[in-house]
Amino acid sequence: MDAKIVFWTLAFVDISIVLGFAIAGVRQIRRGDVARHRRSMITAGLLVLVFLASYLLKVALLGPEDMDLWSARSRTVLYVHETGIALMLLAGAVAGSQAWRMRGTRVVTRELGDPPAALSARRWHRRAGWAALAGATLAAAMAVGVLAGMYGRAGIF
Repeated sequence: MDAKIVFWTLAFVDISIVLGFAIAGVRQIRRGDVARHRRSMITAGLLVLVFLASYLLKVALLGPEDMDLWSARSRTVLYVHETGIALMLLAGAVAGSQAWRMRGTRVVTRELGDPPAALSARRWHRRAGWAALAGATLAAAMAVGVLAGMYGRAGIF
């Protein structure tokens, strides 16, 4: 199997795990488990950073994909996938920055003596978090199509 296909298959596994941690994080915060929510989201974010670093290595060592071999449909699927990734990255950064703003507040510490979190930070964190989850979901769904096209061009199925 081609090294690029192996890379992208592992990248699909990574985004699937990221999505799993994000979904778990949503469930945890709904139950009021802020500490586990925080750990799940930090883990998801670290896995995204691992992917970004590995992508830079992949491009340096294996080069970019040869888009001349891709059909218009495959390129469209790729562009939608990349849009999901961009949404996940941007919204995740906003959600993370708002979480950082809320550190030390009673919404995080659960200590009544700590100051309340700003309503705007809570609102932005929640909305950006949902947008990041939507982006990750879109990216993972479209990754199936991207991989199917790669496997097809390689004659794997």
